[in-house]
Amino acid sequence: MVPRVIYKIMVHLALGTMMFTISTGQPILMEQQDLSGVKTFVNISGESVKTMMVLFHGCNNQGHDWFQKPEEIVFLHKAILRKIAVVAFTNPRHRGNFCWPSPDEEYFLEATDLLHRALLELLDSLKKPPKPLVVSSVSLILVGASSGGIFASRLPAIWRNKLLNLAQVTAFLSVVSPTSFVRKTQLLEQPGADFPPTGLVYMPRDTTFASEEAIETFLGSLHQAGVAAKAWALAPQQLTAETLIASLQIAGIFVEDKAVQKFIEALTDLGLLMDGEVIEDPRRIPWRRAVSSLENILLCPIQTLECKDILANIDTGAWRKS
Repeated sequence: MVPRVIYKIMVHLALGTMMFTISTGQPILMEQQDLSGVKTFVNISGESVKTMMVLFHGCNNQGHDWFQKPEEIVFLHKAILRKIAVVAFTNPRHRGNFCWPSPDEEYFLEATDLLHRALLELLDSLKKPPKPLVVSSVSLILVGASSGGIFASRLPAIWRNKLLNLAQVTAFLSVVSPTSFVRKTQLLEQPGADFPPTGLVYMPRDTTFASEEAIETFLGSLHQAGVAAKAWALAPQQLTAETLIASLQIAGIFVEDKAVQKFIEALTDLGLLMDGEVIEDPRRIPWRRAVSSLENILLCPIQTLECKDILANIDTGAWRKS
């Protein structure tokens, strides 16, 4: 039986995606490695590794984005404060958009094999002297966002007997993803009774991809299989100049107040924002049409991010939470 503490950790992490409670003012430090040809980003803060969160972002995001974007920074701090090791991968096989493949796509098996080898290489390196960080089997919490959730949802079965007693998947957290088991609200395959305890985070306003109906379908199938599972809805949040400034500052991105106000006004003038709320599916809102309002007004952030790269990396979380 899966230790109850793993399920409790997953609950806290899921709740961490729903609120900003930590203001760090900088990206999270991580070490970049190339493992079996896979770009891998690692943060280990404890003296030993007992639990590891394995992260798969969505389309147009890479592994390092988990450590640099505001909402992701808050989320990872929840894990790091609990001494959970964090590892994020960039999809090694994609068509230029970094989307993780679905099980029926040609790159899926190759991607799972590369990720398996990269993970084993990492775990093996953590066992080596003079100070091994892994002394027993590591509990893996798989976290997938959007296409990453579709991809990661298949890994518990694929990795079940392939981790050489180094680790085992003990929990799965899906963030704004229908997983690979559901498509357009239809259950494609019944998960087995050995599927790990699962958390599902979704937005009720998302009606086309990870819709509430799709989430309920998968949740029901998990319960039918006897799997511990729970879903959390992300309620609409206000998108104002104040909330946007606070969000950007979490990642060490500092913008003049007047620039942010101009950006909010541009969103409103484009008909994308009304009374502080986005008026359509936040996954589809064309907010980049208003991004020019921030150009050349950003102050250089801390660490190594260059000013010219900031706009491409901004993803405030307010859109995904609306």
